[in-house]
Amino acid sequence: MNHRTLAMGRGLPASFGFSRVAAFFTQPINLIFTGVAGIIAFLALYPSFFLLYGSLTDAPLGVPGHFTFHNYVQAYSDPTAYRLILTSFIFGIGASGFSIVVALSLAWITIRTNAPFRRLFELTAIIPNIMPPILISISWVLLLNPSNGLINATTIWLFGLEKAPFNIYSLPGLIFVEGLILAPLAFLIISAALKGMDPSLEESAKTLGSSELGVATRITFPLMRPAILAAGTLNFVRAVESFDTPAIIALPARIEVFTTKIWREALGSFPTNHNLAASYGVGILVIALLFVYLYRRFTSQVESFSTVTGKAFRPHQIDLGKWRYLASALALLLLIMMVLLPLLVLLLVSLLPYYHVPTWQTWGNLTLSNYRYLLENQRVYKAFGNSLFLALVGASICMGLAALTSYITVRTKIAARGLLEGLVFIP
Repeated sequence: MNHRTLAMGRGLPASFGFSRVAAFFTQPINLIFTGVAGIIAFLALYPSFFLLYGSLTDAPLGVPGHFTFHNYVQAYSDPTAYRLILTSFIFGIGASGFSIVVALSLAWITIRTNAPFRRLFELTAIIPNIMPPILISISWVLLLNPSNGLINATTIWLFGLEKAPFNIYSLPGLIFVEGLILAPLAFLIISAALKGMDPSLEESAKTLGSSELGVATRITFPLMRPAILAAGTLNFVRAVESFDTPAIIALPARIEVFTTKIWREALGSFPTNHNLAASYGVGILVIALLFVYLYRRFTSQVESFSTVTGKAFRPHQIDLGKWRYLASALALLLLIMMVLLPLLVLLLVSLLPYYHVPTWQTWGNLTLSNYRYLLENQRVYKAFGNSLFLALVGASICMGLAALTSYITVRTKIAARGLLEGLVFIP
């Protein structure tokens, strides 16, 4: 073998690797993938890196410090840490479970039964998605706070009770409100699964003599299980990471969850301890990544259990007979809690000069002065403009990235598309 052959042999791997890279970037979809992956990786990993860095140093960000695990030791060896973790898990599981019960009930009534007004209920169920969670939380504080909540005051007046029967400033109250906030997302996931189910399996079971209950327990719910678990897992992550509802309800009740603990350490105490707050943040991130992994497993099972065919069909509908009115009443009750009560109490309070328990004299005190103040305040216009700008620009960017990411992960065979899908869930 001469020197020329040796040189060519040594050059083959490098030239071969370079040619593969060059060939990769000649495809437009690969260029799009690289750009989208770079943007999403920056948005997801850049903050996560500084969160991890802050938890592993003994100095504030931007100040030279020393590598240490002291923040984790201080955070998770504290006697209250076990209560913090337990309370956060109870809150997440409780809110997620309650949201699934509400969503599954609404989805079943509106899609699989002949209950009256079911189409109206189906459209109304997603309204809370456009309401800020902080407003829903405030509305339920106005309704159920033990001192002057509207529902509590009305119940005391009607039944002659000595004290308020409900206390929103409690862990059950926190779970209740967060569950109502999360229910619309679970409804969208579960209702889509119910609509996409081929009714031939259920009709075959009925032909063989199964009752409606037997069809539901043996056919429908087993096929629905992956979608229910996916919705529950996603809502658990959203609950554990939420701050709006815990800030309004948990902080006054002195109930600590991960997000309120981070707020106390980073902003709500003096001196602040951002490094300790970062160690709690890493704890949330680890929990979220674990449950996002479970969510992806469950959604993959939804696809593998899919029973949709290419033919147009209507989902199997159950004739409830005289019970259909009771089903409508149940759906209406759930929607009153999710939509009507929060909107009505916010509207009422906005028309009062100051908040108080409404009486018959209240109707004479209604005023538009609060709205007049908004119209005359220039800061409100500036805030509205900023909000509108953020909504339009932010939504446009998110939709663009989401559309490209969805196309790449679903419609292409790029080897790293699974990594891109995982990065999307980190923020």
